[in-house]
Amino acid sequence: MTKLSIVPPREQTPAEKLLSGIKGIKPPPGVLQCAKCGGRTLMTTTVGASIDEKGRFKRGIVCDDRICYHCHMRGVWSQMVPDKPRVVKEPRPRRTKPKALK
Repeated sequence: MTKLSIVPPREQTPAEKLLSGIKGIKPPPGVLQCAKCGGRTLMTTTVGASIDEKGRFKRGIVCDDRICYHCHMRGVWSQMVPDKPRVVKEPRPRRTKPKALK
């Protein structure tokens, strides 16, 4: 039987130190910042965009909105603005069966 032991934490790499420093910087009020990489660049992806006969751009259907560009390029899906929390309603009390009369 092998003996288990706790592995001590390793030193941060220079890239991890830089990333933790960037994530620690507070953005100005109203500026969005990614929680995973600290980036401030966002993008919107659409499906079905086209150009009509007159040369005007038609946008199409929005698939993802406000996604971190840097995380997307690395293959990580990170939304810059989290969804609004939904209000959970109290369940209605169940109707009890009427008691049988004697």
